Amino acid sequence: MKVLIVGGGIVGLSTAWALVRQGHDPVLLEQGPLPQTAGASYDQHRLIRLPYADQLGYCAMVVDAFKAWSRLWDDLGESHYAEIGSLAVSTAANDWADLSRLTLDRLGLGYETLDAKEIEARCPFMTVPAQAWGLLNQRGGLLFASRIVEALVRYLQHRGVSLRAEHRIVSVDPGAGCVTLENGNRESAEAIVVTAGAWTAKLFPELARRAVAHRQVVAYLEPPESQAEAWAAAPAMVHLLNEVDIYAAPPVAGTELKFGAGKHRRPGDPDRLDPLGETEAAEVAAAFRPLLKDFDDYRILRGQVCPYAVSPDDRFVTERNGGVTVIGGCSGHMFKFGALMGEELAKTAIGERPYEDFRDWAEGRREGLSEV
Repeated sequence: MKVLIVGGGIVGLSTAWALVRQGHDPVLLEQGPLPQTAGASYDQHRLIRLPYADQLGYCAMVVDAFKAWSRLWDDLGESHYAEIGSLAVSTAANDWADLSRLTLDRLGLGYETLDAKEIEARCPFMTVPAQAWGLLNQRGGLLFASRIVEALVRYLQHRGVSLRAEHRIVSVDPGAGCVTLENGNRESAEAIVVTAGAWTAKLFPELARRAVAHRQVVAYLEPPESQAEAWAAAPAMVHLLNEVDIYAAPPVAGTELKFGAGKHRRPGDPDRLDPLGETEAAEVAAAFRPLLKDFDDYRILRGQVCPYAVSPDDRFVTERNGGVTVIGGCSGHMFKFGALMGEELAKTAIGERPYEDFRDWAEGRREGLSEV
């Protein structure tokens, strides 16, 4: 079965992987180069973690995501994942980490709790309030995003998949089962999957309020020499300081220390994102000042601008029209589900999974662990 895939990020590439391993004929169209270095999927690392506040469905999905990544590593012949665990910090009842603990309990998933002194012993570069406690999961860590994307491109090329870079799609016609390219050419298929990320609303204006394009900034830093060893042995920091929602990816396996602040983003056109401001990387890093010892000794290496599509409730946005299936509104937390989402989109596109079932699952509304 021929399936057109619009968008060459992690989800589009994973959908092609899932389809070709089932004997189908995916054709992937990407508006830029492949790998697409300007998209949200291309970065040194992305976090994968079990804690998900009170979003039971997404927490359960992470369990299945680990299994999907293992299937991908088997096919690629190499793993691009470091299991270093994850740490969230709670400073108040019913905050993000506390709700995550309750969700893990409901699903029967294990974790450790650390008091403030134990957090600082585990992460000696940190200082936390006396009443804080930590939620530590041994499962989870870092996915090396750009390495995964590059490996997928090589794998698909080796399998003979048609990967068409520099092919910008300007419209999708569900009734005719075809897409129109910028040069006026049209391409048709039995099914179409749209994984366009921040560009989704450009193809489907009716989704503009549900999948809003945003401009996100992250900062790369060099820790003080005295703390470099501790950072290299640290878990992924998934939610610190409730007021600003900050996270950190430790420098492991040849990567650099990365800081992110969920609130440091604003709406923006993905085709014309404002360039990085002179102080933006420092502003992202400054959100960590209350938690880090010797903060002024950290050296900012650079900042990076990423295009994201954000939905109002942080759930993935899906749409189905005829043979066209759309996934969007990724809100910065799609990458961890990349391989799994590709598998499920492939099943939906070829009719193995009912769209309504896929929609509820992708929106995190299926509670409980799967039996697979």
